[in-house]
Amino acid sequence: MGGAFVVSLALAALVLLVRGAGSDPTHTALRLTARWAYCFFWPAYTGGALAALFGARLQPVARRGRELGLAFAAAMLPHAALITWLYYISPHPPLPTHSAVFFAGALFFAYLLALFSIPRLFRSLPRPAWVALRTLGMEYIALAFLLDFLQNPFHHGVVNLLAYLPFIALAGAALLLRLCAQVKRHAGSRARHPAPAPTAAQK
Repeated sequence: MGGAFVVSLALAALVLLVRGAGSDPTHTALRLTARWAYCFFWPAYTGGALAALFGARLQPVARRGRELGLAFAAAMLPHAALITWLYYISPHPPLPTHSAVFFAGALFFAYLLALFSIPRLFRSLPRPAWVALRTLGMEYIALAFLLDFLQNPFHHGVVNLLAYLPFIALAGAALLLRLCAQVKRHAGSRARHPAPAPTAAQK
């Protein structure tokens, strides 16, 4: 967590110190801190799916989901501060209201999940409620990242597009991995609990 936060803070500070604290440098710092944070979110989001699809050798990634999620939340703190700064210096809101509300929801879920990672709070939730909260929150954050990566990837030319493509590919792969893992789990559940054979009366 400490390393994730310090690197994110250093990236933001370096951009603002070198290029100034205006709108364009702040946007650059926002992109850098978001992509750094995504490096922790991606394995937290896909760890269970990777273990389900590729076996025990990837179980360590799945078991460290909590630590990776907390590192992601820590890395997002400078990002959230940059958003506040951007709104402060902009004469007009930098995002339409519906987009701002949508992306604010992703931050809300990130820190709500981090809050419930505290053992005492975690134990206060029934298991089904925690599973539902974690699934909803992680899927919402993943969708927010995907939509962010898909916003104007062709803007600023080929170099900017090449910078976006790896993250678009990772976001797409994450959704595909989760879907394939869910299908595999469902197939395994059906194999373990086959439907009863029809009785003579049903035939």
